[in-house]
Amino acid sequence: MGAGPLPRSRLSRAGGAAGGSGRGERPGGARVAWAGVRITDVTVVLHERVSTGSASFGPAGRRQLLGVLRVQTDEGIEGNSFLSGPGPGPVAIADQIVTVIKPWLVGADPLDIGAHWRRMAGLVHYLSPHAVGSVDVALWDIAGKTAGLPVHRLLGTCRDRIPAYFSTAHHKTPGEYADEAVYWREQGWRGYKLHPPRGPWLPPGAAPPVDFDIAACEAVRSAVGDEMTLMLDSSWSYSYPDALRVGQAIQDLGYFWYEDPLPDHDIHGYQRLARHLTIPLLATEITPGGLMALPPWITAGATDFLRGDVVIKGGITGLMKIAHLAEAFGMNCEVHDNYNPLNNVAALHVMMAIDNCDWLEVLAFNRAGDHSLAHFSYGLTEPFTVDAEGCVHAPTGPGLGVGVDWPLINSSVHAVVE
Repeated sequence: MGAGPLPRSRLSRAGGAAGGSGRGERPGGARVAWAGVRITDVTVVLHERVSTGSASFGPAGRRQLLGVLRVQTDEGIEGNSFLSGPGPGPVAIADQIVTVIKPWLVGADPLDIGAHWRRMAGLVHYLSPHAVGSVDVALWDIAGKTAGLPVHRLLGTCRDRIPAYFSTAHHKTPGEYADEAVYWREQGWRGYKLHPPRGPWLPPGAAPPVDFDIAACEAVRSAVGDEMTLMLDSSWSYSYPDALRVGQAIQDLGYFWYEDPLPDHDIHGYQRLARHLTIPLLATEITPGGLMALPPWITAGATDFLRGDVVIKGGITGLMKIAHLAEAFGMNCEVHDNYNPLNNVAALHVMMAIDNCDWLEVLAFNRAGDHSLAHFSYGLTEPFTVDAEGCVHAPTGPGLGVGVDWPLINSSVHAVVE
């Protein structure tokens, strides 16, 4: 399993009448005909990844599946994306891709991305959003490789870097959050977001009182002063009274945004919070329906930012649509972590092509005291890097701009879904 040969152009020229106005003509009459790349196969390699235990992916030695989507063409150009959790998981996503999408995708032109996206979006009652997003990312990878350009150049580059913020795991004491924030500040990072130890997936009574959350936010602000932008993400876990209380506390501490304090369906609760708080609300990363579900949140005044990613919000195509929707209302579209290394790269291309996103999220889920970021590069041929000023730079290679580490992937193959 290789990455395929370097792409070659499929543009061919034929003589034409000077001054012609037909489709595909250039000034002076040179006609450009698109010969058409065709998709020949769609498969998913399921790789068994062994957890090192350095990050919170379960006990050391635990095996987790990572899927690598391969969309292959008759030109030898291959598009890739990674399949992972959360959600239905790579096995279920792979099955949907090869049983529902592959039959009509094989034989099609991969550059008809808009048409393919619309068809997949029309199957949302049968497809997981993860399947739609994964295929869309792979098609954009092919488009960039075919053109010999990074995807962000095709989207319309408007910058070449973006600052990163560190997004925490659940820690046991306020001091652990503070120590971690200080570490990343010393590395040049400009932002830090707390996840307090709570979430709707935890058993009742497992989370501490909200006093803990406020104490952690106070400890971090005290430790880093005004040198870092701070955010809080409460993972849809507060009641309205608790959400209001925490929101009032962190707005007094100068936090930049207040993310997902209430359940994702509680648009009325978010409206109430917006009336009583001045800190910007960010809701919500898991809004069902992607693009089409977001206008009511805007018109209701229930959020100050939109949220998106390339995994559950429709791939690169879907995320660009959400970003432009936000732009039309004078709002930012802050991009969520994309759950695995290659899709984080895909989202970075979108961030380079929009100017209404201020931050790249590094959702590390590191245990307290662990500062490794190796899992952000897992399965890739190039490492994930943040520069001394806390910025991540735009990819420069064609397509997504990074390759799949096939020796690593092939070293432990669980199955191939085809």
